[in-house]
Amino acid sequence: MSVEYDIRPLEDGAVFTIDRPAKLNALTKPVLMGLAECLDRLEREGARLLVIAGRGEKAFCAGTDLTEMQDMAMEDRLSKSAMARSLFVRLSRSPVLSVAAVNGLALGGGLELAMACTFRIAAQHASFGLPEVKLGLLPAYAGTQFLPALIGRARAEELMLTGRTFSLEEALAIGLVHRACPPSARVEEAAIAFGREATCYSAPAVDAIRQCIAAAGSAVSDSGLDVEDRYVRTVFSGPEAEAGVNAFLNRH
Repeated sequence: MSVEYDIRPLEDGAVFTIDRPAKLNALTKPVLMGLAECLDRLEREGARLLVIAGRGEKAFCAGTDLTEMQDMAMEDRLSKSAMARSLFVRLSRSPVLSVAAVNGLALGGGLELAMACTFRIAAQHASFGLPEVKLGLLPAYAGTQFLPALIGRARAEELMLTGRTFSLEEALAIGLVHRACPPSARVEEAAIAFGREATCYSAPAVDAIRQCIAAAGSAVSDSGLDVEDRYVRTVFSGPEAEAGVNAFLNRH
């Protein structure tokens, strides 16, 4: 069996590429297991950056591999869904900052994978959707949770209940995608540069900000403020914060 993904090392992390262009980079269990192993290694090594891409110009990832699913018993189908859901939630919470390099279709499980990443950057021809309802299904890889959290309940309901495909322009307008890749640039390289805009800064500070944002609700709450206070006390007393402040003062 051919390898269905490729991992390119970076000095500060890795690029994980789904390598199934003939199948529009559909997700299989080997791909999910490969991504889990890649994330294991990056977290173990204290790496800062993971870029996730899809091979070719047509698709980032067009969803789960329905052929693989069709050949599975129901128990195995549910096991794959649980595995993917757990992995994507883990990715969204990982200290390794992740960037989805969306070069084409991001549908179903592919959009759920992109939503699990910290950032999303997309090519001009990229398109998006959660079409599961058209098959009598629902997003199974945490998409019902990711999408409302990212763009709000009303828009998320409309997109999931109609299952329609939408453009990069709309994805940018609703805040699902952070940036459009310039036409002259390769999405994968633009994603690396985008990620490094954050990973060049103090790891404790970046992680603390992400944890505080995760604790924030639709309104300012005492519990959210308590999380911020806890991280302020930890980060402000750390050596990286002291070095950063001293470096700033010495420039002036």
